[in-house]
Amino acid sequence: MNEMWRKFLRSHHAAWLTHGSVIVMTAAYFALLLEAPFWLAFVPGVILAHRIGVMMHEYIHGIPLRRYHDCSAVISFFDGLLLMFGLLELFRGTHLSHHRWLNREGDSGFRQVNELRPANRMVAMLAASEVTQHLKFYIEAFGGKHPFVRQKRIGLGFLLSVLWVVFWIQAGRPDMIWKLLAVAAFTTAVPVSLRGAIEHHSRPGDPGFANEYRVLIPLFNLNRHMHHHQEPRRPWYLLEYLTPHPLAEWNYFTHWFRVYVRKELTLMQPMAGKSGATAGTVDEI
Repeated sequence: MNEMWRKFLRSHHAAWLTHGSVIVMTAAYFALLLEAPFWLAFVPGVILAHRIGVMMHEYIHGIPLRRYHDCSAVISFFDGLLLMFGLLELFRGTHLSHHRWLNREGDSGFRQVNELRPANRMVAMLAASEVTQHLKFYIEAFGGKHPFVRQKRIGLGFLLSVLWVVFWIQAGRPDMIWKLLAVAAFTTAVPVSLRGAIEHHSRPGDPGFANEYRVLIPLFNLNRHMHHHQEPRRPWYLLEYLTPHPLAEWNYFTHWFRVYVRKELTLMQPMAGKSGATAGTVDEI
């Protein structure tokens, strides 16, 4: 049975693990927001929204579908459905830059660490927020500062979001607008920001380029982050731990404060043997 399962995971049919997960989580997410009181739906909604985003990460790398154009179509659809107004396309482009120039000039994370040096701790915490950074990148994208971001795709995501806003108003559920926006903002500001801190920050002098860490609630193996960077086109269900002792679950919650508030941890090293010419593929860009 194990051999049959391994064979299935390496077949093209295994992509339905991704498609199916997206469909089930999206259905559960909207059922929660539509039917449950918001105070009750908020926490599970954030958990689901975060993991829907992790699945979108698979499409960003062109993994689940053979043509990258089809993966882009999925990203644009969810850009509108989740009322992201083009931010998913922005993330697509900046994330591919992150892979191509990991922990060096050109990587948005590298820029963030080097630009965020305010003396006031509160200002530093606000500036480090993923929401603040994405809004900044959103503006910069129209100035051509993020080469992999497609401005037309941002416009498409914005238009689709507006159409969904109109849909919810016409359907008599305008409350869905602020609910979706609230969950998206909190998800970006907290769990996404926490994950961003732990993935590529460590003690000064650490020769590594990424951390592996354990989580309380599964993240579709994105916490096996070293393997993901070494093989960015490898599907989530084939990722493995490459270190014998991944960081403990509690590090997921403490790393952000050690990076941006206590400033004990710094950005890790560029990935050895990885240059701007080799990290990424033509169809992704």
